[in-house]
Amino acid sequence: MSIIKKFLNLFKSGKGDEDESHVRSQKERSDRFLAALIEGDLDTRWSAVRSVGDLGEPFIEPLIRGLKDEYWIIRRGSADTLGKIGEPAVGPLIEALDEPGDDVRQEIIRALQLIGEPSVEPLIQGMKHSHPFIRRGAVQALGIMGETRVVPQLIESLKDPDAMVRHAGAVALGRIRDPRAVGPLIETLNDAKEHVRMAAMATLCSIGEPSIEPLIRALIDPNDDICRRATLALLTIGEPAIDSLIKALGDQNPGIRRNSVAVLGDIGNTRAIPPIMKALDDPDRSVRIEVVKALAALGVPAIAPLMQVFREGDSRMRTGSMEALWMLGQPATTPLIMVLKDDQSDVRKRAALLLGEIGDQKAVDHLTGLLTDENVTVRREAFEALEMIKKRTAQ
Repeated sequence: MSIIKKFLNLFKSGKGDEDESHVRSQKERSDRFLAALIEGDLDTRWSAVRSVGDLGEPFIEPLIRGLKDEYWIIRRGSADTLGKIGEPAVGPLIEALDEPGDDVRQEIIRALQLIGEPSVEPLIQGMKHSHPFIRRGAVQALGIMGETRVVPQLIESLKDPDAMVRHAGAVALGRIRDPRAVGPLIETLNDAKEHVRMAAMATLCSIGEPSIEPLIRALIDPNDDICRRATLALLTIGEPAIDSLIKALGDQNPGIRRNSVAVLGDIGNTRAIPPIMKALDDPDRSVRIEVVKALAALGVPAIAPLMQVFREGDSRMRTGSMEALWMLGQPATTPLIMVLKDDQSDVRKRAALLLGEIGDQKAVDHLTGLLTDENVTVRREAFEALEMIKKRTAQ
């Protein structure tokens, strides 16, 4: 049945008692609009798409074609008019989502969004369509509409066989930001496609605080890819994750402690220095290694507490502080020079050793003064340090 016949049947069914001349008048009007929509120039098509909304259902098909027009203004006008037509346009709009062009699909989704509630259930059904483009478009539309009731279905879309649909699902969940999606999104960090993994990570970051604890647990996932991306997500979340990461330094699992320290060092907030300093005495060597790296990464603000441990800490903590100061390099030179006159010979000896390892020329005169130190081990360490600096200078 032609569009015009459909229109006439619809028209007659509702206006059976109208006279024939009125029917002919309406048919002529319909013919003009259809001709304008299909054959007219830009201005004519634009006028038509803005005017046919009150004529309704018979114009859905040409308006769907208008969504694929070369001019964006016609596509936009067609979407607006389809939105006014409402529920009768939903089915044809969802079927039109098989269009691969982003610009066209954007206007289809806009029309469905304008229609609103009547389009929700058909879109949920569209997520089960055999055509992946239609599934993707349905997921995108529901995400843009912010439909929290479909979060379980959107979570299920993260397992769709088509990567485009999985990506759309991750993005849609990012728009809704429902905490229920956190666990499935963390699993999606292991997706075979990079763009899906990145979308999942971006959504976890946009969900924010509800993602933090699960991401910290994911730092010890057996899958290395998930660990790396969980780390990157926590770094992206940044400051809001600091308190939870500090708390994780007391976790029973050394992997959680180790990786939490590493993330804190990379975030670089000096508020983390005191709790990280305490971890210099962690019973697990791998944790202590990351603590040293983190303190070095935190830079100059870490020097003062490191120097205090260097002078007063127990053997294990002193060793860690020395390594961190060595990694800090030249910024640690002046504080180390200041303790070359410490009344403890062991402190003087260790300071000389570190100054030699750092190799800063600025320390030469001060180390030379130690060559007459009363302690033979201090004199020996000062001599070795001066030799190391000479070699570095020569090189």
